[in-house]
Amino acid sequence: MFEKLSLKIAGNNYQPVPNSFFRQQSETSYLCIVLPGYGPPLINPLLQYTSQLFLDRNADVLQIEYEYFKIDFFKKPEAERKQILSADVTAACRSVFAQREYTQIVLVGKSLGTLAMCHLLPDDRFRKASCVWLTPLLTNAGLRSCIEQYSPRSLFVIGTADNYYNPDYLDEVCKSTGGKSVVIEGADHGLAISGEVVQSLKALTRIVTAIGKFVP
Repeated sequence: MFEKLSLKIAGNNYQPVPNSFFRQQSETSYLCIVLPGYGPPLINPLLQYTSQLFLDRNADVLQIEYEYFKIDFFKKPEAERKQILSADVTAACRSVFAQREYTQIVLVGKSLGTLAMCHLLPDDRFRKASCVWLTPLLTNAGLRSCIEQYSPRSLFVIGTADNYYNPDYLDEVCKSTGGKSVVIEGADHGLAISGEVVQSLKALTRIVTAIGKFVP
């Protein structure tokens, strides 16, 4: 059993970082941090099922809900975007690490969330973390450089109709991490297959199953 809380997180310019913290009532040293993409995170079924997967394994789960879609995030200069993202996710992790002593950590990032993961990996607490990269922004050289530098234990999930998909780049990050990949034929950046509802649901099942096999 777990309870749903909201942590007090002072992020960029001391602005609150919206979040949902699911805390197990029993003792645990297992933590999953979920970093969503640009859109509203709570309506993303993949992130919700993934969160439930970890809750079922007695992990605490922190879902960041930075809600950048409300502030025209991508109209800001790149340097400012990086500063905001880094400040928010760093503050969020500082708050969650104050809850318990965690020895087993999983980072789950979707799209923009994969960039957020790169702001966390330099922290010693994440050196042994397992990383699930959902629709990673593979065309971003900075992201690939970060993955190569820190080489975390990794699972990459992406669709062939995603504008950020590049098979050579995917092969590159898999080799640099010794990681595994799940490639969904015809899936877009939302991991949906256009005009194929049933196939999209099958893809969702495949992805959650792969995550379940990847993590303890």
